[in-house]
Amino acid sequence: MQKTIEVIFENHDILAFYKPKNLPTVPLKGQECDTLLSIGAKDFPEILSPYGKNPWEGTILHRLDTPTSGIVIAARNKETYNYLVSLQDMDKIEKRYRAEISDSRKEMMGFEPFPYSFSKGRMEIVSSFRSFGPKGASVRPLLLKRKEDQRIYNTIVESITDKSVLCTITRGFRHQIRCHLSWSGHPIVGDDRYGGEENDFLLLEAVSVSFPYKNRLLEISI
Repeated sequence: MQKTIEVIFENHDILAFYKPKNLPTVPLKGQECDTLLSIGAKDFPEILSPYGKNPWEGTILHRLDTPTSGIVIAARNKETYNYLVSLQDMDKIEKRYRAEISDSRKEMMGFEPFPYSFSKGRMEIVSSFRSFGPKGASVRPLLLKRKEDQRIYNTIVESITDKSVLCTITRGFRHQIRCHLSWSGHPIVGDDRYGGEENDFLLLEAVSVSFPYKNRLLEISI
């Protein structure tokens, strides 16, 4: 297991780490294992501060799925953590992901008919989600918001090449981009959970995070 984490941005308030594939972002409650949080805290112990509702997640602002690589933001003090959480609650933190997509996906259960299409290389996918499968390990999109649904989630998809797309989200749900792209008929390469082409790795990478900071828009990208 990798024991060092690359820091791609650092100031007195904020750290941006690059999470490699197949490393959890944070532990589960009561779990002890190598995570981005535990490894990053060796050099920056302040990110273990229990400011959030899940104290075992430290000051990590957002999680990436274990097989997803890319940028993860952490706060270095309570004031910054609370500020970033407030921005996130107001959908003012924009995250971009690059995905390599399959030509088509295997037939899968639980998907409603897909109602969206590309226009000039751009498509917005909107849904809420429900748990699906054994122990709710996967998710499926819901077109209609039910009373028990808390939020609606948007994924903006832009074509880069025939095989690559850039996906932009603000709020995020578990497996959101993976599920939305599968729903569209173009699952991510290496995503066997959602019908993607076989590959040793999931080809999904968080490449940019941007938000208001100190009277300007701070963009951290790779």
